[in-house]
Amino acid sequence: MNSSLAKVEALKAGYDEAIMLSPQGFVSECTGENIFAARHGKLITPPITSGALEGITQSTVMAIAADHGYEVVIGDLARSDLYVAEELFVCGTAAEVSAVNSVDDREIPCPGPMTTTIAEEYSKLVRGEIPKYKEWVELA
Repeated sequence: MNSSLAKVEALKAGYDEAIMLSPQGFVSECTGENIFAARHGKLITPPITSGALEGITQSTVMAIAADHGYEVVIGDLARSDLYVAEELFVCGTAAEVSAVNSVDDREIPCPGPMTTTIAEEYSKLVRGEIPKYKEWVELA
């Protein structure tokens, strides 16, 4: 299923977003965002081999996470991994860093501390408020 159709199906079913799966059944990405799951104190994001696109926002989030001492792993995520995630968020140009509160009607305890820290830092970064990242931002 293409991402546009998946998004329409998700909206019709009452969801805000669709999570795309690879042909092997692993989590790939959402229709317009990369996805991160927190488990056992580390962040996991799907590899490009699952069909996930490499994103600038994804790379930025990974750098922010590392700067805050969070371990980030690129690895396969099964759909069931999302159900037991300690935190779950998506990131993209339009979404920035957005907490995911449920998957398949299963509540996710989010935003948690990692999501909150990364979202706040990302928000400051894109507005040129953090000297360390100023070269990443072009302000009009």
